[in-house]
Parts: sequence; structure tokens; C-alpha cells
Amino acid sequence: MTVYRACDERDLPVLKSIWLSCFEEREDAAELFFQRNKAVFHAYACEADGELVSALYLLDCSLGGKSAHYLCGAATLPAYRGRGLMSALIRFALQDAARRGDHYSLLLPASETLYGFYAGFGYLPSCAVKSAVFDTDTDRQPCGGSPDLTALQAVCSGGKSLLWDSDMIRFAADYYGCYGAVTVQSADAFAICQRYGRFTDVYYAVFRKLDDLKALLKAEGIGSFHLTAAKDCPLFDGEIVTPCGMILPLRGGGAPEDVYIGITLQ
Repeated sequence: MTVYRACDERDLPVLKSIWLSCFEEREDAAELFFQRNKAVFHAYACEADGELVSALYLLDCSLGGKSAHYLCGAATLPAYRGRGLMSALIRFALQDAARRGDHYSLLLPASETLYGFYAGFGYLPSCAVKSAVFDTDTDRQPCGGSPDLTALQAVCSGGKSLLWDSDMIRFAADYYGCYGAVTVQSADAFAICQRYGRFTDVYYAVFRKLDDLKALLKAEGIGSFHLTAAKDCPLFDGEIVTPCGMILPLRGGGAPEDVYIGITLQ
């Protein structure tokens, strides 16, 4: 018998086991995901032969003032793949999300081949990022203090960005820290980045002005950095715009173009 259902905290040990069995994930990173996000994610699983064998997670966020979620962690134990369990589980989870009132579902496929798989559910390749490389050529000094992440997201969003809870952003910083990323912050900027010598790849950043981010990174000894942001982010002109993710309208109507997901997980 196959059952599709929402999960609760009692299922977390098995869900973590499925996650670690299916992804090349550090155990401390997986532990962070389940302990820090259990109050804000909706977990769904397929139960077959009396055991949980497939799972996925919807992380709460918002887009354009409307409730949305980010789908991640879709995984099926190897012995149960090829049976259509994940496809049925995705449909079950999306129906429940629509019932709860979500307007949009967003995700970042783990590989190019999965764009076609998710298109079968109606997901559209309408997400994008713009990017550019900068030098930290500023004389400004970073302002001390902690950033207001909600306010900085509003400044950087351009109106088409997912807006994340501050706790989720700080979780992402710690999660990527398990893989060597560093987090830097001032009163006016916040960035999660990976350093490669004097060059740095900024995975996620919010800031009041580009010079605020430059000053923050320069104070950390960073000379040049690669930055990605929303295509409509008003704070800099991107040299390159590339597709990055997919969106599904859950309540009829179309989907906005060039949506920026920002924080992405497996």
C-alpha cells in the first residue's frame, strides 16, 4: 500500500536518514536543515511497505506580497525509484500548498535535465539572475552593527525577489558555512560568500548601496568578487542575465518574469 502524507516532528529522524542516503551532504549540514527549519518548512513523504521512502520540503517565503514556497530536498530511496512515487508526491504537496493559500511554488532544479521533468508539472523557466564582477574600489568604511535583513531585502528586491524570513537567511549562512563559505555583515550589508584567494564568489547578498557591500568585503581583505542578484535589482547593472530556477502559479493566472530566488538549497 502506498500513502502520501504530511509529516510531523516524529518523522524527522527518518526524513534525515533519507536526505543523507540520497544527497552528498555533510551530516552537520543536514542536522542544521532539520533542526533550524522544522518550524517553517512543510515536509511531505510517501510511505510504501510501511516505511517512508520518498520526501520533499516546502520552505515558506513570499513573492510580490503573496504567500509562496521554495521546493527542495526531493529525494527517493534508490530501491524505490522509477515507480512514479516522487511525481505523485509532488502533486500531493502542491495540492496541499494551494489549499493552504500559497500562490506560487518555486524551485531550482539540481541539473539541467530536471528542467524538463518539472515542466511536466507546469513549472515555467521564468526565474533569472544578473551577475557581474567588481573590485572593492571604495574608500568607504563599513558601519558597525547588525543588519536589518528584512529592510535590506526590500531595498535589493526590485519587486520580483523571494522574500525570506531573517531566521532562514541566517540558517543559510550557517548551512553554507559547513562547506567553507563565510558570512560577513555590517549595519548596511550582509553577504554569504566563498573565497578563492583574492577572488570571492558572493552566493547571496543584501545591501543598501553597492559601495556598502564593497566596503564590507574590502575590510575582509577581499579584492574582487562575483555578485548575483535579481535582474530588477536597482543597485547595480548586471553584465550577464541567466535563467536560474522555475516557478509555478498555484492559483491561476500567469507567473511574473525574471523572479530571483536568492537562497537556494539542494
